[in-house]
Amino acid sequence: MSTTDGGIGAHSQTATEVWFTMNSLVRDQAKQSRDRISEVIDIPFSRFRALRRVAVRPMTQRDLAERMGVDASAMSGIVNDLVARGLVTREADADDGRVKRVTITDVGRRVVDEVTADPATAPGMFAALDEEQLRQLAGLLGLLREAAES
Repeated sequence: MSTTDGGIGAHSQTATEVWFTMNSLVRDQAKQSRDRISEVIDIPFSRFRALRRVAVRPMTQRDLAERMGVDASAMSGIVNDLVARGLVTREADADDGRVKRVTITDVGRRVVDEVTADPATAPGMFAALDEEQLRQLAGLLGLLREAAES
């Protein structure tokens, strides 16, 4: 077993090594994950990615574009589609009317819940984790998400 693959017995890894391992795992499973999600819901994966982000908290359209790595016009198209489907609302920000705030609707929340509740949506590699390990991983990822958003 390699000392950088994250397996049992691996040496203490740097944050960079852990990042590369995590990034590789996600990217290697991305197509299969998109396909599984598309089997559950009838919206393009780019729309679901945006929907998942605003399910965590409402976001400005600009922040959403930055987090997803798309330009403003692409994000406008994504949000327009989500609004047309009744999955999000887009309203002027209370503090700055030029800023558009995107918020998930009850219908959008049901779509996200449907996908996340389906155990077949997660890649098969998660079967290697017991409930306690999955809980620990979720906690660690929550810490990283908070750090990334601060």
